[in-house]
Amino acid sequence: MIRRSLRIATTGQLERSVQEAGFDAYRLPEIESEDLHRSLQQRLKDGPIYRAFLEKHDIDLILDFNTAALTLIAPEAEPEKVILTNAALGIPYVACYLDPITSTMNQVGWADHWQLLESDSWIKWIPERAHAMELERMGVRNIVVLPMGMADEAFDTTPPVIDANVAPVAFMGHPATSWFSSNQTITSSQLLAAMTTIAVQTGMPDVSFQNVFYDMYHFAEPPTEQEGLLKRAAKSLDYFNQKFTYNAFLAIKHRDRFARFLKQSLGSSFELIGDHWESHWGLTHTPRIWDRKELLRRMRTTPICLNWIKGNWEAALIIRHFEITAVGGFMLTYETGELASCFEIGEECDVFRSEAELLEKIQLYLENPKRRNEIARAGQERTLREHLYSHRIATLVEILHKTGVLPKKVSTIKSAAVEQPAITINSDPLLTMPRTETSS
Repeated sequence: MIRRSLRIATTGQLERSVQEAGFDAYRLPEIESEDLHRSLQQRLKDGPIYRAFLEKHDIDLILDFNTAALTLIAPEAEPEKVILTNAALGIPYVACYLDPITSTMNQVGWADHWQLLESDSWIKWIPERAHAMELERMGVRNIVVLPMGMADEAFDTTPPVIDANVAPVAFMGHPATSWFSSNQTITSSQLLAAMTTIAVQTGMPDVSFQNVFYDMYHFAEPPTEQEGLLKRAAKSLDYFNQKFTYNAFLAIKHRDRFARFLKQSLGSSFELIGDHWESHWGLTHTPRIWDRKELLRRMRTTPICLNWIKGNWEAALIIRHFEITAVGGFMLTYETGELASCFEIGEECDVFRSEAELLEKIQLYLENPKRRNEIARAGQERTLREHLYSHRIATLVEILHKTGVLPKKVSTIKSAAVEQPAITINSDPLLTMPRTETSS
């Protein structure tokens, strides 16, 4: 008996990566809006479109970015309620998060969002262990921890030609816009949890916010399965709102401080490419490069391409780690806890930890282009060998097979409504989304 290839419905960004991983890719149909923040009502409107597509192609797995392809349908017996479209068909749904869960589905009430997160048929692909651990602590099931990657394409592996017309050092991204806007209101309790975590980390840098919040200082108790949905949602909301101030600290620690420092230290030899730097920091900058090919070209041809992580992650790698290296650029990045699991520091990229070390490394690599090019070359080889999304998808499918998620469990709307509890829309509109910020 010949076993058919796994059929994966996915977005346009991942279509080629699914194919390169050796599976059959089916691009999800166009809908009115693919806004990852759209409401439950809009997702309910999209559900029948996706259902027809999934049934027609006998799909085995749905693979998505940031919940853009998460849709809903209403069971015939309970038209006032909704269930995940994939759950009604017995198809596993995987959302790969580019940011923490709080940065998606912002037009969905938090209680509804939290109830959906508890769905058995929704697998959450989380790129950071700390975030995965806090979600599991709160009762969110079906989490797979895998790093981000780079979408598969035809990469130029010849030595890059450095662009002599641009600044030798550049950063491409934005400041922490909403964290420091004038309308932010931070309570003393939120400051206390964040500042305590920062103080603890001066002596124990590997301790996470969750460890301090729940285990060391007992600022609150995590949600439990015995508590009702609204209680669990309220507890998780409080946790993420208190973590918001800590995330603001990380935004300065990992990113914004260095932009101001290099503008003062390097002047025109340093280029900021992104939006909002003038309005938020008074720093001159080049507007965001919207054309993706041009953005990747700049990463490849700039002598030193800096990578600073925004504060929404504690230790994870972001897309930029893999974009810079995939195109053959030289990456100098702020050191974070999970970097060494993907790259050999000093051989495939390099890191800094302070302003003094940043200036020292910039001078070192501007004066040693041969070594810089060797590291860039090794970084590209590592990413193209291990860190494309095709590699991640192959690993993901292997995990889903080992855990019994695949092959899919054939179902019907009627039986799925029993196995997968339906939810009531707008179960508590007062539970608004936690404060958050997306990365770029």
